[in-house]
Amino acid sequence: MADFIIKSRKRKDYTQFTTRIETDTLDNIKRIVKDNNLISINEFINDCLKFAIDNLKILEEENNDLKKLG
Repeated sequence: MADFIIKSRKRKDYTQFTTRIETDTLDNIKRIVKDNNLISINEFINDCLKFAIDNLKILEEENNDLKKLG
């Protein structure tokens, strides 16, 4: 009989938050996670949010210049 082995991993700090996601967007997320054998939908969405925040740019109305936030 095979051994049951528990692998320890670094615990991250999460907050449970409910939001609505468009059905087609969620379908795309599930497909991407499955097709690329990613760890989880949660991990993928967190990575996408971090990337979006780190690369966020706001169009300044006064002079039409892009301003990078972060």
